[in-house]
Amino acid sequence: MHFDLNTVIPYWAMIAYAAVAAGVLSYAGRKGITSSFSTIDFVYMGLLAALLIIWNFFVNPLIPQVSSITSWFYYPDIGEVLIIMLVAALIGKPGSVTFTVAIYDVLSDVFHYGFGGEPFWLVQQVLGKAVLIDLYLLLRGKTFGTNLISKPKQASQGLATRTLPGLMFLDGAIVGIVIAVEDPLFYRGFFATFVEGMIYSTHYVIFTASLAAVAGIVMGLVDAPIAAYIKRTLTR
Repeated sequence: MHFDLNTVIPYWAMIAYAAVAAGVLSYAGRKGITSSFSTIDFVYMGLLAALLIIWNFFVNPLIPQVSSITSWFYYPDIGEVLIIMLVAALIGKPGSVTFTVAIYDVLSDVFHYGFGGEPFWLVQQVLGKAVLIDLYLLLRGKTFGTNLISKPKQASQGLATRTLPGLMFLDGAIVGIVIAVEDPLFYRGFFATFVEGMIYSTHYVIFTASLAAVAGIVMGLVDAPIAAYIKRTLTR
């Protein structure tokens, strides 16, 4: 651990972001905007976390990679985008993505990485992608992955008001962006310097994160109809 504070993202900004996100999610829980998890929700979390392990450690390495492309467009992430979309679509409750990512982090440490660097890697994954998607679920709730529009409280109850064609593709694009930019923005922009002493320039972080966001949009748009189909099939 280096604890170097010369990061692209200022440490105070990261602390403020974490505090605001935690405050918003806690407030939503107290106001009844979110609902508690059921047994089937925890089953989905465990199964999808295990599926993330299978994808990232067994399937991903088998995908042919062209370094000149994957340096900027890491297309093997398309499986992770789909799995995280399924967490949001099948459970539809804020906090579900954070729980799933936490389970995945622990499993990946047990079976592959070891626990060196923890809890920083868990914090990175939670703040870098899980919390952002959970905040989005405050708006979309159980209508995530569909073209249904809902208000926050209605979303938590699975009640929809009207439809907007193509809305599920927006869901996919947002999840794709969040997952794709986690590494170039949150790792290179903060955790790599803070934990490992690796320093990246601001321009490099912004450039790679921008390219990753475009790649994330593409992966999200491809995965959106697949996630929607699986949701319709499992929630009939």
